[in-house]
Amino acid sequence: MESIRKSILAGIMIGIGSAIYLTLDNRIIGSILFSIGLFIICSFGMFLYTGKIGYVIKTKNKPNCFIIWIGNLVGSIIISIIIRFAKPELHQKAIRIVNIKLQQNIMSIIILSVLCGFLMFLAVDNYSKHKDSLSGIIGIFLCVSTFILCGFEHSIADMNFIILSIEPNNQIIEMLGFIFIVSIFNGIGALLIQTLIYPVAKRKEK
Repeated sequence: MESIRKSILAGIMIGIGSAIYLTLDNRIIGSILFSIGLFIICSFGMFLYTGKIGYVIKTKNKPNCFIIWIGNLVGSIIISIIIRFAKPELHQKAIRIVNIKLQQNIMSIIILSVLCGFLMFLAVDNYSKHKDSLSGIIGIFLCVSTFILCGFEHSIADMNFIILSIEPNNQIIEMLGFIFIVSIFNGIGALLIQTLIYPVAKRKEK
């Protein structure tokens, strides 16, 4: 239950970050403020799929990333419904963003998801090592704002955008497929960069 609670809260925090991004017309400021979601998640020890998946090999206490993903989805649904009710003007903005995302070819989606996985692992891992210094905080804001401005795909943020954009005539299966692909390759990206930074031989030495 603790994992579910922390995972739902993480989904809510990313949803709030997504709402901030949609509210602001300036993409640079919006991308920086979006980062508040991950900063709160790391500061309060919440469970975010893209922040945990990179540790399923490195640590002995492996996180249950499927449960975390489900919790993030539940949190995203809760906060997106609330935001959509309170700020209906964000619906049209979310539609434009989601339409662009769904028009990408499969190879672009895979590459952008892997690269986002890189940056998410780097942001979280750097914070875990420097949480008591400015370096840890700056790392979060730089990595997150970079992946947003580059157009990389983040599965939990995409959940929120899709839920905010959804309409009765939408192709739900296509949207779910998109989220599934992004989630898988976010994970592959995080695991790949983690393996490159911490080779198996060096992990055994520690």
